Amino acid sequence: MKKLILASALVATAISGLAQAKDYPQNPVVRPLTLTDGTIQIVGAYSYGKQHDDDTAAGFGGNISYGLTDKLQIGFEGLTYSLLKQKSSGFELAANIGLRGHHDSDSDRVGESLGMGASLFGKQIINDKLAFTFGAGFTHWDEDHLDNKQEFTYTLGAMTNIAKNVTLSAHYTFRDLKDFQQDSANVINLGLNYALSSNLDIGAGISYSDFEEMADGVPFHERAEKSATIYAAYRF
Repeated sequence: MKKLILASALVATAISGLAQAKDYPQNPVVRPLTLTDGTIQIVGAYSYGKQHDDDTAAGFGGNISYGLTDKLQIGFEGLTYSLLKQKSSGFELAANIGLRGHHDSDSDRVGESLGMGASLFGKQIINDKLAFTFGAGFTHWDEDHLDNKQEFTYTLGAMTNIAKNVTLSAHYTFRDLKDFQQDSANVINLGLNYALSSNLDIGAGISYSDFEEMADGVPFHERAEKSATIYAAYRF
């Protein structure tokens, strides 16, 4: 019964949000940092990766986000609020607070790890084919058995349309690690997005990280050194 009530509520919300969803830009370069009022976005993804010890990791993931207003978005990733939008200059600044990750290790020495954090990020649109992105964030990792950890992240990126409806993106993230065995780590992400319409995207991405998930024989965050992802995002 609870599932039926939830499904009915989602359908009703979706119907009420159809008009607003049409206002969401098809071009990812000029899209706002938050969903438009009443728009729901559902993302499904499959990732396959290889860790430093040559073990493989694969699995499905997803997210659901909803535009409460044109400036406020809620989802599994938390709350995102658009602090500043300058349509004339193409500059936007937003803040997010919420879940950063959850890891459950089989090792009794590790247990569960829950990451909560906040970030500030922005976007500068140069034209309808090119935009630059940037961000900074903080995450606190609450550990079951290990010492709690913190990290600061700094990200720079760019996105450009290389063909009609096809957008290439690249992002570099520097992780300033506190109370880890490593002092820092680097992450590089490349993505290719095909916008079939303002409602539907499909895409793929690859990433590389030099973060060592094994420290003194103790696994911490189960992150792959190299990984590939395919995804689909639907908005209504």
